[in-house]
Order: sequence, then C-alpha cells, then structure tokens
Amino acid sequence: MSLDAPPTPSPRRRSRGDGESSLAQELRSWSEERRAKTPPATAPTRTFRLPGGKQMTLSTDRVRAAPAVSPQISMVLGQNALGLGLWGLLAPDSVNRFLGIRGSAHTTRALFGARELATGVILASDPTKSSALWARVAGDVFDILVLRRLSRRDNPKRGNARLAMGVVLAITALDVMAAVRMTNVKRDCA
Repeated sequence: MSLDAPPTPSPRRRSRGDGESSLAQELRSWSEERRAKTPPATAPTRTFRLPGGKQMTLSTDRVRAAPAVSPQISMVLGQNALGLGLWGLLAPDSVNRFLGIRGSAHTTRALFGARELATGVILASDPTKSSALWARVAGDVFDILVLRRLSRRDNPKRGNARLAMGVVLAITALDVMAAVRMTNVKRDCA
C-alpha cells in the first residue's frame, strides 16, 4: 500500500474478558445496546509498509466534542500551563519579584510551578483529559485567592498582581468551559 492510497478501515476485535461483566450494566460505546442505537463509527486507520517488508497499522480514537474547537482550546491551555510551570520551576525568584510575594522560592516552585507543569504535560499529551482541566480550575481558584491577597495596598507590586488577576480570571473562564465540554466527550472506538 502506498501513502497516496486512501485509508482502509480495518475492524478491531475486542476480546471478552472477566472485566467486562462489571461494565455490562453501563451503556458503553462498544456495547451491543449502543451499537444497535447508533451506526458503528470506524476509527481512522492507515497501514504503512516498512523497510524489510513489514507492515505497520496506525489507528486513532475518534473523539467527538461539542463543538470540536474544545480540544484545541484545552491544548492551548496546556501549552500555557507548560510555560507558566517552567517559569515557576526555573525562576521562582522572578515570579516572587514580579508579584511581590514575600514567600520562599521553594514554596513558589512547589505551589505554582510544579502544579502548572503537571497539568500542562497531561493536557499536551491528551487535551481531552477532563480531570486535568478540572485540576486547572481548582488551581485557578487558588491563584485567584493568592492574587487577591497580593492586590492589597501594602504590596508595591499590586499593579502586576491585578494584571495577573485579570489574566487568571480570563483563563479560568476558558478552563471551566473546556472542562465542562471535555467532561461530556464520548469516545467511539470501532
């Protein structure tokens, strides 16, 4: 098969194991009841011929979200988290100076950098992970509380804290929207 040939769907076989008996009561995308109600969706599949005559078949999950822009939004949120996480991990003193935080660099590194980097890595690898998006929402609430405290008059960097508060509020709105939409994503694997 050449790379120019159109992809041919190949059916996947599922083996029945003891683990499926506990799932039998739930309506799953691969269950017989679900297939009877909806037409089967085939996963996009492409077969490549490798050197030495071997073949490799790549299949992907078909992810449906309403609207389809949600995975892209969560991917961008993940990239944003990667950047903020790296800043918090590699330059916590810079974060402290920018916001007027009087705490230690270790605290900033642990509470902000590591948390943002962890959610960023998860979302960059799979932007449909609603658990990572909800973790971001919880982290955003924490950030809002900290930034609200930093917006007081005794902080010489309160202007930066207020700017950061506006950015965090906008990102929180996107996080909530993406988390709600990704919570309702259905994966159909054939």
